[in-house]
Amino acid sequence: MAKPNMVTKQDLIRSAQKCIQEKGLDKLTFKEVAQGAGVTQGTVYYHFKTKEQLMFEIVQSVCHGAWQAVEASRTAGSLEETIIHALEAARSRCTYGSSYHTLFFSLVVHSLQNDALREQLHQMLERENAHVDELLAKLFPASDSSGRPFTHGAIMINALIDGLALQALLNPAFPAEQIYSELISYVKQLLSAQSAIPSEKEE
Repeated sequence: MAKPNMVTKQDLIRSAQKCIQEKGLDKLTFKEVAQGAGVTQGTVYYHFKTKEQLMFEIVQSVCHGAWQAVEASRTAGSLEETIIHALEAARSRCTYGSSYHTLFFSLVVHSLQNDALREQLHQMLERENAHVDELLAKLFPASDSSGRPFTHGAIMINALIDGLALQALLNPAFPAEQIYSELISYVKQLLSAQSAIPSEKEE
């Protein structure tokens, strides 16, 4: 058995993710997480006081990892490639029985009677909106000349992604591949049209 001081919170999150993938969300317990990480349940309780907090940390970890991947693609490629990469990542999570969105929407339900959890989810969504806001500003610099952020646009885009995921969770026949293919095609057309607009310097 691993020593508790050698096991990090991220190790426990990975153990929890593996448990969900292999056994399902309903089998997620501190006992299972502890066994998967080779520690005592007390070690898990030390890092996560409640199951809901563990679930939140998993969701937050997935979100953080997804945006790190987006940042990496932005460094390595064009802005268009970055946007397409972000949409393709969202498509990969838009599946019937998706563990990520099952966790997320379960937390939303719990948060309706838990003010602290609701505030944590609110802050996480605010960070998500800020990431999208930043991408939109880079996509449409001419439209951002007023200095106003794309706050409302970012909220609508995140709501679209979460809404598609919700429909996929409820419908095993949800055509996620086709819908995201059309969405990506539309975004490419939008980017192409944007690049054809002359900048103020060119004018």
